[in-house]
Amino acid sequence: MTIDASEIEKKKFELSFRGYNQREVNEFLQKIKKDYEQLLKRNKALSEELDQTKKELEKYNSRGERLEEALISAQRSARLITESSQERAKLIIEEAELKAKKNLEKSEEKLGKIKEEIAKLEGQKKLFLTKLRSLITAHSELLEFYEEPAAEKKTKEDAKPPLPKESPPPFSFRETSPEGILFEEE
Repeated sequence: MTIDASEIEKKKFELSFRGYNQREVNEFLQKIKKDYEQLLKRNKALSEELDQTKKELEKYNSRGERLEEALISAQRSARLITESSQERAKLIIEEAELKAKKNLEKSEEKLGKIKEEIAKLEGQKKLFLTKLRSLITAHSELLEFYEEPAAEKKTKEDAKPPLPKESPPPFSFRETSPEGILFEEE
């Protein structure tokens, strides 16, 4: 049961023989009344402050929960971004490796074609040199034949069967091409 300040002020005590001094009791009751009022005011202020503090604590707790949820969400997002980045990096690496492999295959194919072309050109060079040697030899023999003195010519002609008048030279010009001059023996 709570007592308010007005009850303290209104309280009257019965008089008795050898009782307390009425004035002292009244002064003491006034003092108690004032102290009690102050205590009630202070209690009320502290209660209000406590209520305010509880509300602020609830706000902070609510903010804390939201921050915690945001932190968890951010961690999930970071993990997803990391996983996504790793997957993209793997795909990029695989794509680069595939491109490099295709480029290597193309390069090897080109190298093979170039080697084939070199071999073909070397064969054409050998053929050309062989034909050129033959031509030079034939021209050299022809020069030697025309440079011999007339007397020797007659003795050699006697030993050889006569050539038909329209006999072609030992080689004839066949074709000129970008690969070189080709000669054909007749």
